[in-house]
Amino acid sequence: MQHETSQDGGRVRDTKAEIHRAALALFSSQGYEKTSLREIAEQVGITKASLYYHYSSKQDLLRAIMGTFFEDIAVLFERVDSLEWSPESELELLGEYLDVIIKHRATGPTLVRDMTAVLAAFGDELDNLIKHSRRFQLWLAGPDPTPADRVRAAAAVEVLGAVLSAGMDPDVMPDEEMRAILLDAAGAVLSRRTR
Repeated sequence: MQHETSQDGGRVRDTKAEIHRAALALFSSQGYEKTSLREIAEQVGITKASLYYHYSSKQDLLRAIMGTFFEDIAVLFERVDSLEWSPESELELLGEYLDVIIKHRATGPTLVRDMTAVLAAFGDELDNLIKHSRRFQLWLAGPDPTPADRVRAAAAVEVLGAVLSAGMDPDVMPDEEMRAILLDAAGAVLSRRTR
């Protein structure tokens, strides 16, 4: 983690985290394409040259911001291969999926609004993530799923993903409350199975 000492000599700042927050705020409010590195630097209170010290391009910055979300969700998707389906493991994995989404909810509006930029930045990595996401949905549908089970599993994942597109910040609703509501909603979608 990159820390810098401010001009007052005492306070230590996490410049990269400040750059990420400023970039996300600007990407969310005006879009990736309309946001310049100069605007991000001004928002943070650093020079454009200082921003280039951390990130060589706007796409490099987008990769750094979105990359942690993709890494965390990929780790979760890997568990699908080693975890046998049961109602308890289904709830456990749904909860872990939701934890990743809530942790990265600030990236949601940028991910939804600027999908073209995200596709350009991640390309094949994103294709691979989508493939794993479909496998996760199939796992959620349970053993020997019917078409209706598969639709319910996809709908449950979308219910959880709503937090990303909603762009609700933690001041609006605490993480714990949002987690309980969304997990309950996804569980309700999945519990109407007709096996």
